[in-house]
Amino acid sequence: MDYSLFEDAKCISAIYKEKMPDLQNIEIIKIEMIPGDNADLIVTLDVSELPQQIPTKWLLQKINTVQIEVIFLGVKFFKFDLTNGSKCSFTLTKKLDRLFAVFRNKIDNKEICFEAKWVHANKISAYIKETLNEDI
Repeated sequence: MDYSLFEDAKCISAIYKEKMPDLQNIEIIKIEMIPGDNADLIVTLDVSELPQQIPTKWLLQKINTVQIEVIFLGVKFFKFDLTNGSKCSFTLTKKLDRLFAVFRNKIDNKEICFEAKWVHANKISAYIKETLNEDI
């Protein structure tokens, strides 16, 4: 993930330091759209990749999931077809002063594709996510 394409990703770099998450194994938790001439999109992501140095408060709480809220401004959708609750990958590229974002389901390749004028990592938090033992 090229975080230089974000207008601001300080909340992520403050926690992850030098080893930022690659956002190739995420789960979309919530999508909010704010309609208008320049539609905005707020996407809340669960990131399975924990920071190398977990903050003390998070260690004490035994967190296992980091959640990042990302805001996209001036959104124009090309495709909106994504399976709910599935593991996804996220890519962000830039061409001619426009950002192109793709959230792709890793199982069935369904995706959300759009362009945006601007992207900002709004906030980061962590929590304990109940998981099923997938090794059984």
